[in-house]
Amino acid sequence: MLPIPAAFFLFLSFFLDQTTAYNPNKSPSRNAVLLSNIQTLTLHANRKTSHRRVHAIPQLTCVGPSKRICSLYTPDVMRCTNQGYDYDENDIQWTCTAELPPEFKLGSTEVVCEGYRDSNDPWILKGSCGVEYRMLLTEEGERKFGYMTGGALDDRSWAEQLWDFVKGVGTIFIVMGSFIALMSYCNRSTINNVRGAGGWFGGGGGGGWGPPGPPPPYDYHGRYTKTETWQPGFWSGALAGGLAGYGLGNRRSSGRRTVYTPSSSGSSSAGPSNWTRESTGFGGTRRR
Repeated sequence: MLPIPAAFFLFLSFFLDQTTAYNPNKSPSRNAVLLSNIQTLTLHANRKTSHRRVHAIPQLTCVGPSKRICSLYTPDVMRCTNQGYDYDENDIQWTCTAELPPEFKLGSTEVVCEGYRDSNDPWILKGSCGVEYRMLLTEEGERKFGYMTGGALDDRSWAEQLWDFVKGVGTIFIVMGSFIALMSYCNRSTINNVRGAGGWFGGGGGGGWGPPGPPPPYDYHGRYTKTETWQPGFWSGALAGGLAGYGLGNRRSSGRRTVYTPSSSGSSSAGPSNWTRESTGFGGTRRR
């Protein structure tokens, strides 16, 4: 057993070592580097970052504005250059460049790195940086792929779209069924009232005590011909109204969006051009 002074000094040295290890001015490891000391980053598609505390991420990640636009083209290489810091020397600003077809241009870019000890650590893990970028359309891209830049409907899964369709059809049948039941009830009530008021007697009132006259002839054609000729119109009108209501609701749920028609020079199945030119995006830094 260690004497008390020796144990105390051992504990104190251990505590000082831990304090020194978390000193932001001192590198905690050979694999740690200050982000402000990194001048350039070269990032590749289909590659992952290094990782220590958290999971690895892709070096290049498209974050919008639409999944369908992101799927059209992925740059092979992106190079980001340190442009200095903003308000804090650890908040580095970057310009990132990549070769893109003329239909696309880089929007905002954000360099994301793993803090060595935590997400606030100024020291980052070497090789842990990736870029999240936005892929925007140029004027040429708008003419060719602008129809893909719709609202929320653009990124809904097939299951969500199917469920919206089922809800719409269900609403149509509920409305139609309720209307048919109401019309049937009103028609039955009208027939009963006519029979009760007229009866099967000669004039329905007053006079002598003589025998009643024969019942009036029952006109089958005069009473039902109008209903039979009206029924197809009712079905077609109800169906058209229901479909119109569903279409209007579906349009409101997906938000206002501009519909583009592909130009004659391209089609919805046409891909990006074969030639590329340099495009630049700007952004800051985020630690994970």
